[in-house]
Amino acid sequence: MQPFNRIIPKQGGEDWPSKLGKMGNLYFETEYQTVKRKIRKAAIISVYPENLDKWSEKVSKDGLIFVPLKKDKREGSFTFKVEAPKSDEPFHWLGCLVRTKKDGEIFKKADQKHDHKSIGKMLGYPDCCIDYFVKNFPINYDPIWLNLEGKIRGYPECNGMLRYFGSKIIPHYSCSPTCQASREIGKTWLKIMQEIDKDLAKELYDLLAGPITWNSYHGVAQVETPHFIGLVNSFPFVEKPKIIEWKGKKRRDS
Repeated sequence: MQPFNRIIPKQGGEDWPSKLGKMGNLYFETEYQTVKRKIRKAAIISVYPENLDKWSEKVSKDGLIFVPLKKDKREGSFTFKVEAPKSDEPFHWLGCLVRTKKDGEIFKKADQKHDHKSIGKMLGYPDCCIDYFVKNFPINYDPIWLNLEGKIRGYPECNGMLRYFGSKIIPHYSCSPTCQASREIGKTWLKIMQEIDKDLAKELYDLLAGPITWNSYHGVAQVETPHFIGLVNSFPFVEKPKIIEWKGKKRRDS
């Protein structure tokens, strides 16, 4: 199945496709800031070739280094894998953002060896979530809480059910909806988001804390919120749908 990504606004939610785009940009800037502020050693960044010079100037000005790792086919939608482009196909550079040349070399070697544990540590992921990813990604490339179904409550910081559409707080798959290590990382990231755009950060948090139904079947995930329905390619559950009915715990009731 070719990658695809669709947003269907509900009545009254016609501005949400635009909001989701802004949330994606907010998340991208937060990723950048976490490396610049020495919160973590590295970030994985995608850069279009036509923007590479301008991007390199920004990175250099901030005392950072961008290390291109590989060319990735430009799909235009959320995708779970890196696919080398043909000679005539558009692409973007997939690389790591680091503060030192040494860290760039370490990350590049880990990437070449597919050493996900070392990569995860440099990206600042919790050990429990790194172990969860290493164990489950080979058998399900969209590992949203594989051992859970039905009604679930958890922390908005841990919620990755809208990651396809740019709406997320943390950069990794949380090992559980109540992972405390992920929540602590999320608090730090959310604080940076609030510094960048307080109102948008609140909307993002409230979206991830609100009711969401994630229904995945035959390679298509349908994610419904009070404002829109999102459709995206996902891991193909065949025997029956996997359904999660989410209601997040806001800080005041956690």
